[in-house]
Amino acid sequence: MSSNLPTTTPAETLAIAPESLEVANAYLTNPNIAAVSDALGVPPEIVSQILERKEVRAYINSVFFSTGFNNRFQVRDLMDTLIKKKLQDMDEADSGSSKDITEILALSHKIMIETLDKEIQLEKIRAGNQLKQQTNIQINEGIGGSKYSSLIEQLLSKNTVDM
Repeated sequence: MSSNLPTTTPAETLAIAPESLEVANAYLTNPNIAAVSDALGVPPEIVSQILERKEVRAYINSVFFSTGFNNRFQVRDLMDTLIKKKLQDMDEADSGSSKDITEILALSHKIMIETLDKEIQLEKIRAGNQLKQQTNIQINEGIGGSKYSSLIEQLLSKNTVDM
């Protein structure tokens, strides 16, 4: 994982400048470049340049996807709560449409499958972006030696005989 990507534990740090962090946090509060520019007293061009940096984008995405219902764990908890509530309502009423609960379960399953599919795609992208190192070795001597080797041997043997 790159050092510029968001962290998952508090012990890790982000390689992001404090001024970039200030701009990113202001943008998260109000996602409007003009408003961030006015609030911080920085020209909009500078705000745009800072927001385009890789580490700043990664930080903003990390914060955005970890808060509220953008967080997949909170969505999962909400779906579980809805399913439990629906099952409880059906149990208390001693009747109810199984269609309702199957629709909720189908939606929950669809969300889970799509999330897993996106994670798999992301891992494939990460695996494809890793630098691969390859070392090529060329061996010029085949069976019985090479023509170059025999030529060098002939030249060396003639020079030693002539001397």
